[in-house]
Amino acid sequence: MWEFLKKPILYLLIASGVWTSLSALIYCFKLQFTSWMVLLWLIMLIYFVIYLTSQVYFVWYLYCRFKKPKPNETIRSDFSVDVFFPAYNEPMWVVERALKAAKKMTYPHKTYLLDDSPDDRYEQLAKQLNTEYLTRNGNLDRKAGNINAALGKTSGDLIAIFDIDHAPLPDFLDRTLSYFKNPHIGIVQVMQTFCNAKDGLIAEASVQTALEYFNITAVCKDNVGAMSHHGSNAVIRRKALESIGGYQPGLAEDLETSLDLHAKWWKSKYVCEPLAPGLAPADFRAFCKQQLKWSRGVFEAALRSFLDGTFLRLTWHQRLAYSVRYSYYLVGLSALLGMTLSLYYLIQPSADMYEGFMARFLPFMAIAMGIRWYMMRIWGTEPMAKKGFYYKGTSLVFSTWPVYLVSLIFTITRIKIPFMSTPKEMSDDVELWTVIPQFIMIIALGLGILWKMLHWHESPAPLTVILALMLIGHHWILVAPIRQVLRKRVLGIKHKTVKTELRATSNSKVNKHP
Repeated sequence: MWEFLKKPILYLLIASGVWTSLSALIYCFKLQFTSWMVLLWLIMLIYFVIYLTSQVYFVWYLYCRFKKPKPNETIRSDFSVDVFFPAYNEPMWVVERALKAAKKMTYPHKTYLLDDSPDDRYEQLAKQLNTEYLTRNGNLDRKAGNINAALGKTSGDLIAIFDIDHAPLPDFLDRTLSYFKNPHIGIVQVMQTFCNAKDGLIAEASVQTALEYFNITAVCKDNVGAMSHHGSNAVIRRKALESIGGYQPGLAEDLETSLDLHAKWWKSKYVCEPLAPGLAPADFRAFCKQQLKWSRGVFEAALRSFLDGTFLRLTWHQRLAYSVRYSYYLVGLSALLGMTLSLYYLIQPSADMYEGFMARFLPFMAIAMGIRWYMMRIWGTEPMAKKGFYYKGTSLVFSTWPVYLVSLIFTITRIKIPFMSTPKEMSDDVELWTVIPQFIMIIALGLGILWKMLHWHESPAPLTVILALMLIGHHWILVAPIRQVLRKRVLGIKHKTVKTELRATSNSKVNKHP
């Protein structure tokens, strides 16, 4: 009985969300004719429609296409497999952990350490572990160039690619290769999970940021033939890579590659099993560096696909799915707009117009959060995912809005950023530009609330104050970088690297698939 009701309940929730969102849109549309801020509201309306469509309606459509994935059959095949681990100036314990895990994979394969440093210690480690060691002159195109150089020196039918912080389980290849019996399959992407959630508040929050996507959205994208590549934990057919000229360069080289594979009509599949746990950023500085690279790369890939026509060569479902990924990092602009508007109406004599919008928008947000919670609770794969609400991960993403905003500005102004690897070891360093804008906005909103309270008798605005308090509260995770700075100055850095190494090594042993 309950199983029969799961989808109807989802449809009812989504219908309620559409109704409340349309109510807010209609209210905005009417305001542009009655308010003196015609141009501002028109711009806001256009942006609201774009963001609402790509990040809400498209996601809800994908949710409606959800089907619980069936366990993949484990088979032996005749495919030859090369396993690539690109590395550049990574901690030795991370490299050793990955190579040791790869050697334990039961399906016959060759493991290659692709050293772009190069580092003599890596070469010695590879010899000790009986692993192939490849390097090249220079590091043009970084990870993509490293992989392409290795493609010219290897011959496997299939290429398994892992970031160096991911340690595959022994049956990783056994659980993925059966899809390649279909000659049209170009890539199989495996779920990404992380084993260092206990390394601290930021590490746990970082892990939470990926739960909804890899447990729910990725399954939905796979059901409509639109699963994209995500850098690590993937197996790619060599012929597919050759058909697009190799692994595509860029800050988001994985996205660039999957775009071209789909544009060439190669099909993709997704394995929703935790088969290769990795390491999530364990401090705020590392998370910001990761997000700056990822967001700038995604914006660049989106721009490129629009300009050269790649986007138009995709199927309708693929365009929808890639639009969701393209627009995800607009959260920075959305956060800034929301806080700026709230601050503006806090200090205005009258906030009646904004109060009317909030009366429609806040119920919509509550329903949207409820839909997300429902999907995770009902169909989440990982035990952590089934908890539903992830206030730590939500706060971390929201609190990183200046990084996403800078990335968007750099994309528009064509300012390039250098390639950067995500730090694998914990640090107490904090770059001020990643936290100062948030504190300025928190103080401004706090003063705005105080102003409104002092003038409450003139024009009460309870919903505006509630939203401002929620926006301030969403930054709560910034206590972590503040604590890092204080800990560094008072206690110094002690044993952080050792703790991360031991925890990651031990946890990787218990992340078994169901």
